[in-house]
Amino acid sequence: MRRKNIPYKVYGGLSFYQRKEVKDLIGYLRLLINVNDSEALMRIINYPARGIGETTQNKLIVFADAHNISVSKVLDNLPMYAPQLGLNNGVLNKLNDFWSMIKAFQVLLKTETAYSVAMEVAKRSGLIKFLKDDQTPEGISRVENVQELMNSMQGFIEEQMQLEDGDPSLSNFLENIALSADTQDKNLEDDMVSLMTIHLSKGLEFPVVHLVGLEENLFPSFMSSATREDLEEERRLFYVALTRAEKQAFFSYAVSRFQWGKLQMLNLRDS
Repeated sequence: MRRKNIPYKVYGGLSFYQRKEVKDLIGYLRLLINVNDSEALMRIINYPARGIGETTQNKLIVFADAHNISVSKVLDNLPMYAPQLGLNNGVLNKLNDFWSMIKAFQVLLKTETAYSVAMEVAKRSGLIKFLKDDQTPEGISRVENVQELMNSMQGFIEEQMQLEDGDPSLSNFLENIALSADTQDKNLEDDMVSLMTIHLSKGLEFPVVHLVGLEENLFPSFMSSATREDLEEERRLFYVALTRAEKQAFFSYAVSRFQWGKLQMLNLRDS
């Protein structure tokens, strides 16, 4: 929808780029492009938790403001500023480790693709592990959102590489999604596509319904194929979705789909 400039509304949830897990990963990527992005820095400096608490963050901000410099400048020169910051060695070591990690990502960006760097960020920062540790439906959904961001990035890179004057850089990707999110927020119309989960659609009806992603391990979900009862529940969900349509219902599946940036082909014999 974003790529084709089709107005849409997500029911029962935030728009894609407003979701916390998406904004967190983007925060890391923004910081790699601009270390003076204080909003991005303070968003991810202790996420996932790495022992750099609110007190430490406030000390960094107050000190930077008092000396009219950025927090990144303080982190760049931590040994020099350490005596004035009043932080213990344990916290200083954690700040050093964090900033060294960010610098390492920046070095990687010089030789690797934006997708490779973003994947390294998601893994090494602990973001993916933190999200995967939450096995609730909400936690699984957050992991899937991060996966979709990575898929979007890989698709963007491949698209740009096909263009004569294409720019597959991380900075161009971030500019693109910022523009996309801004345009979507400003162009809300009555005539738009309604996006929702099947659970949220219960009790509603629409003239036309599109059921997308009817693929093995997606719908039915890979989490619902362990027992016959779970599979029956997926069938009931399918019936709910189908009966939302007043006039027309369309089914679709992808012959190929990016999963964590890798192209997966659907086995059509099993579909």
